[in-house]
Amino acid sequence: MSSRRRTPIVEAVERVLPAVVNIGTEQIVRVVPTDPVQRFRAEVFDRLFGDMWRQPPMTGYQVRHSLGSGVIVDSLGYILTNFHVVERATVIRVTLVDGRLFTARLVAADELNDLALLKIDPPEPLAEVRFAKDNDLMLGEPVIALGNPFGLAHTVTVGVLSACNREARYGDQVLFRDILQTDAAVNPGSSGGPLINADGELIGINVAIHQEAQNIGFAVPVQRVRALLTHWLSPRTMKTISLAMDVAEQDGKLRVTSVDPGGVAERAGVRVGDRVMALNGMSLSSLLEYYRALLRVQPGDTLTLTLVSSDDRPKVARLVVAPYPRPDGAALAWQRLGLELAPPEPDDPIRGGLRVVRVRPGGPADRAGVRPGHRIARLAGRAVTSLDEVGAVLEPVRPGEVVPVSVAAIETGEGILIARTQTIGLTTE
Repeated sequence: MSSRRRTPIVEAVERVLPAVVNIGTEQIVRVVPTDPVQRFRAEVFDRLFGDMWRQPPMTGYQVRHSLGSGVIVDSLGYILTNFHVVERATVIRVTLVDGRLFTARLVAADELNDLALLKIDPPEPLAEVRFAKDNDLMLGEPVIALGNPFGLAHTVTVGVLSACNREARYGDQVLFRDILQTDAAVNPGSSGGPLINADGELIGINVAIHQEAQNIGFAVPVQRVRALLTHWLSPRTMKTISLAMDVAEQDGKLRVTSVDPGGVAERAGVRVGDRVMALNGMSLSSLLEYYRALLRVQPGDTLTLTLVSSDDRPKVARLVVAPYPRPDGAALAWQRLGLELAPPEPDDPIRGGLRVVRVRPGGPADRAGVRPGHRIARLAGRAVTSLDEVGAVLEPVRPGEVVPVSVAAIETGEGILIARTQTIGLTTE
């Protein structure tokens, strides 16, 4: 006979708590002295130890620590949290419920939605949260917020779903109209943790508290979480494998929407309009399930797709998974920006970034004043140290889009090298 103490809330917490993680970050921030002499000295060191140098900045900088929460959304070690928890972090550490500590890397982020996806590499599959159905919500139903408020690991608070479809505003602009509101206590450090229902299903990601009131917390709803994860985990976004085909949800069914001519999918008999029923024997009901199944596939594996053709005939396609083709960074830099780039020379005292070897006359870089000898430190906010990284940044960029580029001019002054960096916008061709 079960105890009356084992309520649905207790069972939901037991089910989900192993998937909740503590996130600690380190961020190097610049401290601007008030004394003019100290400020001038800090600026000199800032030039020396900026984007162009691999050594960590020292003088004029401090290391700040922050805490937040996250939830494991896939047993391979994919973790969802708030973007502001890991924004500008130089080190991200994840602590599991059993106390194990991992260093995480940032896979994807969306500042507008305040969500980010992290990855750790555990030696075995981890507990993962289950997702509720979109819009499966009842006002007044019990909800549970799990997180690490004020560093108090794996704290449980209980309340009700107070409201749905609250507006999120930035100034006078309405960003979203679907925010969840709860009276379950959400405190600093709980950001990024899961909001779950009494069945132990994820209904949202805790994102903020109302500073002027008590017991008012907010969460990003699960339908927006699911949509972002589906985009982030697609093969064309992850860039690890290629099936040379695209799949989308149409009328609640998974259908092949495009097949690359001559690719592995076409050679295996996959055609546009085919319904995707299963992958390696695992039934699929959503695009997110399909992409998560593909996370477990490596280049060279043989993949079995169970399909139904557009004329309702069942068929099976077996294809050898290809590696995702690496974009040609050198070609894209020349075509889109008018730049020929190369890594630093072995004896170069400034080792960061990429050297500008040649500038195409009349191209975007030439018009912006970029010259041979300059260094490219960042493209679209991402540090670049190789042509492969340049290719990864420029591949999704279309002609006419503006790409922020951090350009450094190397100068010699008083026997030292100074990298003067500015960020300019280049309109791609």
